[in-house]
Amino acid sequence: MKKLTCFILAATAILTFSQCDDTTDTVGNSTIADQDFITARTDTFFATSSTITANDSILANTSDVYLGKYTDATDKTTLTSSFITQFACTENFTFPEEGVVGDSATYTILRLYIDSYYGDSLNAMRCEVHALDKVLDEGTPYYTNFAPEEFYDTGAKPLASKVFNVIDFTEPDSILEGEYTKRIDIRLPNSIGNRFINLFYETTPDGKRIGKEYFANSEAFINNVFKGVYVKCTQGDGTLVKIFRSRLDIGFDRLIKSSSGEMDSIQNLTAPFYSGKEVMQVNKFANSNIDILSEESGHTYIKTPAGLFTEITLPVVDVIENCDTINSAKISFERYNEGKGTPYTTILMVRKSEMHSFFLKNGLHDNKTSYLTNISSDNKYTFDNISEILKRLYKEYKDGTAQDSNWETNNPDWNKVVLIPVKTTSDSYGNTLKIIHDISLASIKLRGGDAYQIPIQIVTSKFND
Repeated sequence: MKKLTCFILAATAILTFSQCDDTTDTVGNSTIADQDFITARTDTFFATSSTITANDSILANTSDVYLGKYTDATDKTTLTSSFITQFACTENFTFPEEGVVGDSATYTILRLYIDSYYGDSLNAMRCEVHALDKVLDEGTPYYTNFAPEEFYDTGAKPLASKVFNVIDFTEPDSILEGEYTKRIDIRLPNSIGNRFINLFYETTPDGKRIGKEYFANSEAFINNVFKGVYVKCTQGDGTLVKIFRSRLDIGFDRLIKSSSGEMDSIQNLTAPFYSGKEVMQVNKFANSNIDILSEESGHTYIKTPAGLFTEITLPVVDVIENCDTINSAKISFERYNEGKGTPYTTILMVRKSEMHSFFLKNGLHDNKTSYLTNISSDNKYTFDNISEILKRLYKEYKDGTAQDSNWETNNPDWNKVVLIPVKTTSDSYGNTLKIIHDISLASIKLRGGDAYQIPIQIVTSKFND
């Protein structure tokens, strides 16, 4: 209380003199005893880092999916990607009420629209499409190392296969040179289209129409008509495509009246079913040779999709027990700039124990146990003040060890955080609305590992005695 009173009096004196004379800069200092000043100082402590695998830590549900196989010429790691997608049915979807007969499907095409690609656009890849016989559970979190084999009959023949390039040279030059959206078209058996049509017009023995119920909404459609497909690459290496939309087109013929008034003209129609936010898409990533990177010393890695994260061990006890009032704690991670590749724009720092739940709960950074930062012009990811997490972790440590002498051993990750690349969505005011995994094909090295300790600059303050 005495120190607080002195401080208030000192501040009052400074304000009083400053109002009297603009040239009295030193008067306030001369009227306050030296021992009443607050002293600020900077101390440096050190964190350590390592690389951990992240294959079981990234949610597979996403609006974008990847297909292909790509071997990195630099580090020799190979990424293989496949995906499962369901298809949406608009509310109360309907085929024409008349003029459509059974088994009238003229084509059934799966269209995969390409947003971007990595590797060689001319490289030949071969993919297969399998029909799902099990529905994805919307309430289940699927991660990028999930087992797609649980959702289709691995012993059955695929619905179709297709050799494709990023650029489809079967299209005319006039289309390729224009505003052409790259896509992969895969023809499926017309038995699928015919099933759609026949189910829609299905009736009970007494003539009651029940088929419309199967198309009432996406949930009814997925459970009763078509559960979705699994698409995987079976041959080729060197191309990975990012697909922003999948569409299932059912072409069919309808009889309409001609000018003669007879039902003798044919109308060609298409019924499209899209992937989208209201249905599930799940990525499957498989990496090879990636463990070699996690064992390297002298640096750490962040590699996506579903590859590697950087883990940080914070010197919590050392900082808190050797500092007075902590005003700020600044830590920077320096990226090695090797003159190639695009770095991640945004990095999330989150407790290792919360790296799953953060995304499951659609978490937002709170600057208490989770922080966001962007890469700077000098190739660094800097978190300006992580003091709050140091204080919280220390309290957890003290409470835990006070009750259990083996608490620290039983909680080996209590002082660890993880660096995860993310993408954010913000409103017009710059407020973050959503944080999701950045699963772009990218890789960076950070200074750290066994050969380098990462400095944390701690600014503290205290009253002089």
